[in-house]
Amino acid sequence: MQNVATSENGRAAALATTLSVLTAWFLLSVWLALHDRLGAPGQPPIGLALALLVPLAAFALDGRLRAPLFAGLRRLDLGSLIAAQTYRIAGVFFLVAWRAGTLPAAFALPAGLGDLAIGLSAPFVAAAVAGRRRGHRALVWVWNLVGLADLVIALFQGVTHTRSPFGIFAGSLSSDAVTRYPLSLIPIFFVPLAIMLHALAIARAVQQGRDGSGNS
Repeated sequence: MQNVATSENGRAAALATTLSVLTAWFLLSVWLALHDRLGAPGQPPIGLALALLVPLAAFALDGRLRAPLFAGLRRLDLGSLIAAQTYRIAGVFFLVAWRAGTLPAAFALPAGLGDLAIGLSAPFVAAAVAGRRRGHRALVWVWNLVGLADLVIALFQGVTHTRSPFGIFAGSLSSDAVTRYPLSLIPIFFVPLAIMLHALAIARAVQQGRDGSGNS
C-alpha cells in the first residue's frame, strides 16, 4: 500500500513539474510571437525553426538523461498520450484564416483538415486502446503515423509558401501570417508538443508490443 502511495506521489510530482515546464514554454512562445522574434517577412524563417527545434532537442536530451522536465508526459499511459492530442481540433483556425483570405488554400486546407481529423479521432482511438478493442494496436500505429505525416506536410507547405528564399510555391497570398501572433503559437508550441506526444505514444506502443500487453 505504501509503495502504491509513493508511486502516485511520484507521478503527481512529475506531472506538476512537467505542467510548470509546459506553462513556461507556452508563455515564452507568446512573448516571442508578440515581440516579433520569429523572423522578418521575406527572410528565411530561422527564428521559427529554432523555436520549433530547441524544445524538441530539450525533450530528446531530457529523455536520454532521465531528467524530470518531461517526466510527467513520459508517465502517461498510451490512451492518455493519444487523447491529449484532441487539442489539434484547433486546426480549424487554419480553415478560418483561409476563408478570411489570410492563408493560401494550398497550405491552410491540408494543415487544417489534417489537424482537425487527428484531433477529432483522438478520443475514439484512445477509447479503443482503453477497451483493448480488436485491432487497436494497428489503429494506434496508423493514427500516429498519419498524425506525424500531417505535421511534416504542414511544416513543408508552410515554409514553401512563405515570402522567403524557401518559398518556392509562394503566390500572391503567402503563409507569412503563421510567423505572427496568434497563429505563430501553432508551429512554435503546439506542433512540437504534438511531435513529443506522437513519439511517446509510438515508444509506448513498441514497449507494449514487446510485453504483449494491451494497455499500461
